[in-house]
Amino acid sequence: MPALIQEAKSCLAGLSACARKKLGQNFMIRENELAFMADSMRWSEGESVLEIGPGLGFLTRALIQRKLKVMAVEKDRRYAGFLEDYFRGQAFRVFEQDILEIDLEKNLGITSPIRVIGNIPYAITSPILQWLIRQRKLIREAVLTTQWEVADRLTAGPCVKSRGSLSIFVQLYANIKLIKKISSTSFYPIPKVDSAVIKIEFLEQPRFEIRDEENFFKLVRRAFQKRRKTLLNALADERLKNCSKPALMKAFEKAAIDPRRRGETLTLEEWVRLYRLIA
Repeated sequence: MPALIQEAKSCLAGLSACARKKLGQNFMIRENELAFMADSMRWSEGESVLEIGPGLGFLTRALIQRKLKVMAVEKDRRYAGFLEDYFRGQAFRVFEQDILEIDLEKNLGITSPIRVIGNIPYAITSPILQWLIRQRKLIREAVLTTQWEVADRLTAGPCVKSRGSLSIFVQLYANIKLIKKISSTSFYPIPKVDSAVIKIEFLEQPRFEIRDEENFFKLVRRAFQKRRKTLLNALADERLKNCSKPALMKAFEKAAIDPRRRGETLTLEEWVRLYRLIA
């Protein structure tokens, strides 16, 4: 039995609390996995790190032991107060806020790129990844735990069935790697699925220049929402500009893309090429 499980139970009892499924509160309780996460970043001693959802502070402690300055964003008031007391006098600050509502510069005063780490709530993985993309100019890299299936989908290349629209979005702005699988028994309470550690390294510039990123994302989402259909049938919509079947056929021909293909088979470059002809 992992040593930290008793500490987790004791902390929760002291707070008269239990892990909230709604907030995705599963605490990592294996020291070796926490050390792996902390050491997966290319940090320098004394550097500031942003931790998402520190919970009971087990990962926080590993970061502070490595002489890092930790800025933590914790939505749950109980844990925010506990962490403030526990790490008082150390290189630690906690902000009791929802990470999805945070602007790094306006709310936290961050003006130069920072590293981000966290065991993120599985239920809001996609919103957190989208938040990272929006804040990317102030983020060097992110090391996160996600559900195994999500990590597999994010890192999948063309023609892999598990590939999703989110992988296209992330790959436009960053290099992403699945660096370790983590057993469900490494968490308390034990979740129903295994997890993975992923590493996202943001590029200085997107791989391709896109005039309207939101419309590009909408186009990609449409194809993946109807992934059993061919691209032509998935994207066709007479109500949208340049999305009638005749207009799409011309775009496919110019882009040298077979309209019978499906969304997951296209490379990022092919998606960009098609979008530029439709937009």
